[in-house]
Amino acid sequence: MNSKRIAALVTLVLVSASGGYQLKAHAQQDFPPPCSVVIPAEWGNYRGSVVESGLVFEDKNGTLRIIQQLPCTLDGSPNGPPRVIAEIRRR
Repeated sequence: MNSKRIAALVTLVLVSASGGYQLKAHAQQDFPPPCSVVIPAEWGNYRGSVVESGLVFEDKNGTLRIIQQLPCTLDGSPNGPPRVIAEIRRR
């Protein structure tokens, strides 16, 4: 290393040690509370999601229910039951 780099490094270490450079913590961003939606137990188990359709649940009879928009308010509280956009039944 050349002498200019060593001098710059030493200067940086000395300034940092003397408090010339201080790290500041930024305030944490407040996020809204998460939405809590209750799915009726009779809708069965969660089976996955479809990008353009929604969340899929399958009950004990093989019926699939697809939910698209979860009903939440701005404060994260539920706003009624989830809306089923499609129901696929087995025969």
